[in-house]
Amino acid sequence: MSQGRLFELVYLLLERGQMTAKELSERFEVSIRTIYRDVDALSAAGVPVYATPGRNGGVALMDHYVLSKAALTDDEQSQLLTALRSLAGDDALGSSETLSKLSALFRRDQPDWLQVDMSRWGNSPDGKAKFAALKDAILTRKVISFTYVSSYGQTTTRQALPARLVFKGQAWYLQGFCLDKQAYRTFKVSRMLELSVTGQTFSTPLSPPPIDDPEAAAPCSVDLRLRFSPTQAFRVYDEFGESSVKALPDGSLEVYVSFPEDNWVYGYLLSFGLGVEVLEPERVRLGLGVLAHKISAHCKNPDTGCQGFGATMGTSQTKEDVFMNADQTFCQSCGMPLTDPTQRGAEKDGTPSPHYCKYCYQDGAFTGEMTMEEMIAFCAPMMAQSNPDMTEEQAKEQMRKFFPLLLRWKEADK
Repeated sequence: MSQGRLFELVYLLLERGQMTAKELSERFEVSIRTIYRDVDALSAAGVPVYATPGRNGGVALMDHYVLSKAALTDDEQSQLLTALRSLAGDDALGSSETLSKLSALFRRDQPDWLQVDMSRWGNSPDGKAKFAALKDAILTRKVISFTYVSSYGQTTTRQALPARLVFKGQAWYLQGFCLDKQAYRTFKVSRMLELSVTGQTFSTPLSPPPIDDPEAAAPCSVDLRLRFSPTQAFRVYDEFGESSVKALPDGSLEVYVSFPEDNWVYGYLLSFGLGVEVLEPERVRLGLGVLAHKISAHCKNPDTGCQGFGATMGTSQTKEDVFMNADQTFCQSCGMPLTDPTQRGAEKDGTPSPHYCKYCYQDGAFTGEMTMEEMIAFCAPMMAQSNPDMTEEQAKEQMRKFFPLLLRWKEADK
């Protein structure tokens, strides 16, 4: 006699009220005689089930019976059903079927008042498959491997012990123990590519820090004071907490927020176009302006992009060493390697500049006026991000050593 069949028989009767022995036998693929034996077994166990003969007869439970109702209070039953209803938008979780079973179990027919669908607009089936694979890996404690694209623009192959999925802001994140870094890391699920759940299991208890833990946050963050045009109000209230937004008399909005200071934050601010102004800090305001100038120059003459400040100097050698290497030529303003003639800036007569890249120099003049220290302040964060073993202060120290060797800053000191 199957205990599972007995339990399912009870919840079916709770849900439907009454079923014929023939319907039950077809449902469980057993004989009608077996169904009647099940009814006798349940009755002997104290479950008030009975069978009535005749054309309108069948198997039913006494009206007062509710299985395990005493285990949960009315409020707890409502909370559990609400939690399941909030997941009903994702069929991959199987929550709709569970919701139906528990509604019958508690004899509660709650209104369909809530549905939460946390998938992205236009999300492909691949997204749900990835989520289901991560869920399975967490519950079965299996090691995962994947390719990860970081906010620093680096693509690496990782292995991790998955701990939990977290929905934060507007995206899903996976928290887990990274075997490559030997530390807890948080990965944005949309940037986890080529995900594979390996056959390797682990027994290590996992306890990742809260996703808002300051110690788990990005090593470099910046406090921003921003002013948004009234036309950006819809995005401001979509993307920032109401307590961090201050409405000004002219209709503009002032926002105080802290973000990781990396390439992402500059791209994010640029996504507002002319609808945002950086009020503080000055280095971000300046950096955003320089980046906008470079984008403008790039759009006027599109070709290969800037190779990034991280490419100009590694942690294994100083910029002075590289600068003295006769086999390479560098922009005498920002230090970018000039390995391609199309990367060079232009003089007033259109001839290529012998000294500067096109992002720093166009039409015989610099694209942005700044001091050497301002250029260092702009370059250092990106350089530190491109070299994970280097802090921003270490990047600044190295730049202060080699920037005075560059022609632009030599001329400025005269």
